Amino acid sequence: MNLTKNKKYQYLFFLILVFISIFNGGNSNIIIQLNFILWTSLFFYCLNDKNYSSHLKYFYRKNKTPTFIFILFLFYLLFQIIPFPLEILKLLSNEKFIYLHNLNYNNNFSISLSPSNTFFQFLNYFSIFLVVLITKMIFYKDRHIYRFYFFLSILGAFHSICAVLLYLNGNPDILFLQNSYYDTSTGFFINRTVFSIFLLICLISSLEYLKNIDLEKETKKKDSFFNKIYIRLFIVFITIGIITTFSKLGNFLL
Repeated sequence: MNLTKNKKYQYLFFLILVFISIFNGGNSNIIIQLNFILWTSLFFYCLNDKNYSSHLKYFYRKNKTPTFIFILFLFYLLFQIIPFPLEILKLLSNEKFIYLHNLNYNNNFSISLSPSNTFFQFLNYFSIFLVVLITKMIFYKDRHIYRFYFFLSILGAFHSICAVLLYLNGNPDILFLQNSYYDTSTGFFINRTVFSIFLLICLISSLEYLKNIDLEKETKKKDSFFNKIYIRLFIVFITIGIITTFSKLGNFLL
C-alpha cells in the first residue's frame, strides 16, 4: 500500500480518535489531559506543512464569526476559575457570595464551585476545537472526506458490537471503566446518551458515504460494490447499538 503524505496524517488522526473513543468514555481528568496533549501535538505537527497551514487560514477566513464565538466561550470558562475578592464576587455571582459569606469565608474565591473540574472541561472543549481545525486541515478533498466517513462507520460498528456484547453480559466493570448502567448498552462510555449521540454521528457518516460513493465511482472509475455491503452491515450494527442504549434522546433522533 502506497502511503502518501495525506494518508500518514489522516491515519495518525484516526489512531488518536480510536484511542480517545475507547479510553475517554470514563471522562477521566487524566485522559482529558492526555487527549489535549495528543491533539495539540498533532495540530502543531500539521502546521509545519505549508499546505495544511494554508487550509487552516482559508477555514478561518470563511468562519471568523463562529470561531470567535467559540474562543469567547473558552475564555468564559477560564474566567470562571479566576480567584476574585468577595466584594467583586458579589457583583459577578451574588448567590455564591451569600453562600460564602454565611460560611464566613474571607479569602479570594472563583465563580466556579469546582475550579479544577472547570479547568479540565476547558481542556476538553479546547481539544474539540482543535479536532475541528485539524479535520479542516487534512480532509480537504472529496476522497479524504469519504475516507473519514468510512472510518467513522467502522468505528461506530466496532463500538456497537462491543457495547451489545458487554450489555448481554451485564455490563461488567472493565479496567478503567466503572459502568453505572447494567440494563443498557454503553460500551466504553459511562453515559448512554453520550454514547447514543456518538453512534448517531457514525450513522450519519455512513449514510453520507452511501449517498456519495456513486459519485466517487463515476469520477475515479473505482468499483465500490464491497464497500456498499460493508457500510450497510455497519449501519445495521450501529442501529442496534443505538436502540439498545434505550436513550430517549438517542432513539428519538434515530
